[in-house]
Amino acid sequence: MEELLRMEHISKRFGNFYANHDVNFSVAKGEVHTLLGENGAGKSTLMNILIGLYQPTEGKIFLNGQEVRIDSPSQAVKLGIGMVHQHFMLVPSLTVAENMVLGMVPKKSGLFIDAKKAVEITKEYSEKFNLHVDPDAKVMDIPVGMKQKVEILKALVRGARILILDEPTAVLTAQETEELFKELINLKKQGYTIIFISHKLNEIMQITDRMTILR
Repeated sequence: MEELLRMEHISKRFGNFYANHDVNFSVAKGEVHTLLGENGAGKSTLMNILIGLYQPTEGKIFLNGQEVRIDSPSQAVKLGIGMVHQHFMLVPSLTVAENMVLGMVPKKSGLFIDAKKAVEITKEYSEKFNLHVDPDAKVMDIPVGMKQKVEILKALVRGARILILDEPTAVLTAQETEELFKELINLKKQGYTIIFISHKLNEIMQITDRMTILR
């Protein structure tokens, strides 16, 4: 398996407290890799370092064999790393399509989003990845499972090749979880790499290729 990402000897200290201490983590291209551990083991902290929300106190990150410095989430996006947080980052009063392109280019004038273009982009990606969402629905009116699809599509639209999902099943019904797993397997088939943060061992066995356990 070809290594895509490696985090070497990562430590993150807040005052005298180590959230991560000398962690090594490596992910192969095109795999579903689960980061497993109890609540408080430092899983989210490690991934927040990977997406540039935190800077490591010590350690290095390598992408495709090259050392990278990820000093902001926008830098992570440029490197093709996207994260779907446990608490969604969507704007409830905007439509699915508007959320999809928020902060991106298609604007006609000033602050106004080119609505037609936004809908086109949403439909195109929705079909491409078999993640069906309603572009015109307001986010506040859609079910949780669809909100999550919007978040995944948002990351993919921005060019993510590595997709990090933080406890994605915590808010889903059993049926939505099953649907999510099918969608993730589909993404894997298309060459995407998925990092799945979880503390539910029984559940992730269905889709995991490899796992790393944080104590």
